[in-house]
Amino acid sequence: MALLHGSVVIFLLLQPLGSSGTSAFTMDQLNFTGYDVSDLASALESRQQALRKAECMASGSADMDAGDYYSFEDQFFLVVMGSLVFFMQAGFAALEAGSTGSSSVTSILFKNLADVLLGSFVWWAVGYAFAYGKDNGEFIGSSGFFLTETGVCEYAYWFYQWTFAATATTIVSGAMAGRTQLVAYATYCIFITAFIYPTVVHWTWTSDGWLSKGGYVDYAGSGIVHCVGGTAALVGAWFVGPRGTKQFENNKNKADIPGHSMPLVALGTLILFFGFIGFNGGSVLSMDSTADALVMSISVVNTVLAASGGGLAAELINRLIHKRKFWSLMQMCNGVVAGMVAICAGANDVWPWAAFVIGLGGGASFKLWSETLMRLKIDDAIDAAPVHLGAGLWGVVATALFARNTDQGNSVFYDSNFKESWLKLSWALAGCLTICVWTGGLCAIMFYVLNKLGCLRVSDEHIEGKGGLDYHEHGELAYVGMGLSKNKMAGETDISKNDECDDLVAETKIEVVSQI
Repeated sequence: MALLHGSVVIFLLLQPLGSSGTSAFTMDQLNFTGYDVSDLASALESRQQALRKAECMASGSADMDAGDYYSFEDQFFLVVMGSLVFFMQAGFAALEAGSTGSSSVTSILFKNLADVLLGSFVWWAVGYAFAYGKDNGEFIGSSGFFLTETGVCEYAYWFYQWTFAATATTIVSGAMAGRTQLVAYATYCIFITAFIYPTVVHWTWTSDGWLSKGGYVDYAGSGIVHCVGGTAALVGAWFVGPRGTKQFENNKNKADIPGHSMPLVALGTLILFFGFIGFNGGSVLSMDSTADALVMSISVVNTVLAASGGGLAAELINRLIHKRKFWSLMQMCNGVVAGMVAICAGANDVWPWAAFVIGLGGGASFKLWSETLMRLKIDDAIDAAPVHLGAGLWGVVATALFARNTDQGNSVFYDSNFKESWLKLSWALAGCLTICVWTGGLCAIMFYVLNKLGCLRVSDEHIEGKGGLDYHEHGELAYVGMGLSKNKMAGETDISKNDECDDLVAETKIEVVSQI
């Protein structure tokens, strides 16, 4: 038998490669009755890692771990899925622009684009190194700055993780839309991408991180991405203040304050829905085996079902419990996003029925947080904190409640008598608390300093003046020569009917004609 075993191993290793860089033989073909093939699996894995390393020798990073090398299939998969996640930037831009007044649309679009430009430089310079570089203290990475000591075949992984960092940062812009200075946005964009978010990533998504070692589980970032962005958004909205204080205080219901373009809101939501397919489906991070494909598939299905649960829950709560008169497209759109945020943590590790339940909880969490912020008179322009922080916290906890019995451990729902189940829930709560305290504390210091320096808020005179924030900061109106709704929070209705803006519209028309 030993001779047969050795012969099979040698024969396997000498076989030509399949399309994924592994032997053309499958484990099922080698799983003879009564024959242990665990050694063969180990041999397959070792050969695959050796081949990956050989493919990347040209990158000059032979000192990297074999697991850091990505096959052709992996790299292609990460670039495609990363492109879907990157397209979410367009979704955020449309959703944020449509949810607010038209006098700040140019400002929102400018800041979303700046997020991409500044974030890519900062992630290349220090962010990726702090997040995934090697360390000796379980706190932060200390190698790989400017992609040094990084193999070329790891670049696809860098790109994919950059899209996540950009997502965390852009969440903040929506909450503070309509009254934040550009210098303040640039400051927190750099600080979050360079230090706050990478540190959390290192704690949770690397083998060196203390939270990951302890037992914190967050597959695609309900806590790591969305709680970071949502917490920063909440702190920023509190420091910068409402867009129009008197109007905000006079509105019993913030939901009664409309955005200027529901088509943009709906389009942005659908783009985000599309992007979340890559966000959750791509978080398997490889596509070398049937097992990888199965994880991707269940992640995608769970994302769709969670979106359904979130949208339905938010709409029904808005209509039946809060007794709203109309069916709200805005509330349903936010509920859809909240459901997808909630499922990120466990998209790979719950059954579809649980994904729908988690989505319902995400929609309910969004409504609860939105109502709470309104009562506290915190003006989150697009409900960014309720959607991302509220639903994100629920998603991390829900994963510990509903995860299937897998190699990641038991969950409370399936085995409430097992000590490990409650330990997993404890680490979920500890991780959420740590992320919120870390992000909230540092952002509070940052926004406090910006406020003291007079660099945080645009003056009310410019917010409520002709042209609003767009004209004050950019000299460019989003809509020229049309009926323009001013910032709704400031109580303005139609800029074209405002006598003081006639000159501005005429002046802009002349400038456009002269340029043509």
